[in-house]
Amino acid sequence: MSKPQYTSKKDAIQKGIVKKAGVFYKQNLLELWYSKGWLDLAGSPFGSEDRLRFGLKFAQDYNFLRRSQIATTTLKNDKIDTQNRIEDKHFLDVLDRYRKAVRSIPREFWPVVRQICLEERQLEIPAFLSDRQKAYFYFLYRTDLCRGLDRVISSYTSKLKDDKDDN
Repeated sequence: MSKPQYTSKKDAIQKGIVKKAGVFYKQNLLELWYSKGWLDLAGSPFGSEDRLRFGLKFAQDYNFLRRSQIATTTLKNDKIDTQNRIEDKHFLDVLDRYRKAVRSIPREFWPVVRQICLEERQLEIPAFLSDRQKAYFYFLYRTDLCRGLDRVISSYTSKLKDDKDDN
């Protein structure tokens, strides 16, 4: 029988485990990047807090839509309704907001935003790169993520401005 391995505080922080309000919480990848200061971009009208907040909202919309597409079967009915009747206003609002945000992200930034915010996959750097090249690779990757999230913020906040103008 092997001994359980002790996780040090440093290991827990590197894995994104933090203590919030007396409860241990595992940060997602975007929150981890925020805590490292990687969501800062000089010359941008938005701050890293805005990128984190709207990046999390974008991921929340994605996960809501993904879960709503899961088909459930009922054992009582023999007939299958093949018509797609979506009448839920909240679902349609989230779908519209998500589609506008995706369309606002340029093609060159989309893979980075998708990988970090939606799929929560860490980037894979080729092993043959030198330390300087790896640092530059990270810099470019973070810059593309921030620029993509800026477009998401613009998309989400323009919707808010449109709603305020209607009143």
